[in-house]
Amino acid sequence: MRYFILPFIAVLLLTQCGRPDQEPEFIAMENVKVSKVTGKEAVLSANAKFYNPNDQSIKLKQVMIDIEVDDRIVGKIDQDMKFKIPANDYFSVPLKASFNIRDLGLLNGIISVLGGKPVRVHYKGYIKVGLYGYVKKVPIDFEEDVRM
Repeated sequence: MRYFILPFIAVLLLTQCGRPDQEPEFIAMENVKVSKVTGKEAVLSANAKFYNPNDQSIKLKQVMIDIEVDDRIVGKIDQDMKFKIPANDYFSVPLKASFNIRDLGLLNGIISVLGGKPVRVHYKGYIKVGLYGYVKKVPIDFEEDVRM
């Protein structure tokens, strides 16, 4: 009888330890700024802030986010990572994306880069987190005004 109990307990422990109870919560994009403008291209940098509600740390494996302005995709964040996410804590992930200023529209691009009006930016995609072979996609859908 005990030969059946030991494998059962081992399987139970492995399945409970290998899967986070909850997925990380996306909080906000912070410190969003255009860090460099060269010719027709601009580099957008930001920190994506999350909260890990789990009692165990997990790993961030990938960030895949489209950056939209006026319902047009102007840039993509596609970063593979090996980032340890602390348990029961907030964490920030540094992100960078480059985009063509012309994709904003010539007039809007020039006005925005010169510090005129803010641009409404929509971040849509996901992050991929994992723990011991378990992988989960956490959706991202966030909008804000960014002044270039």
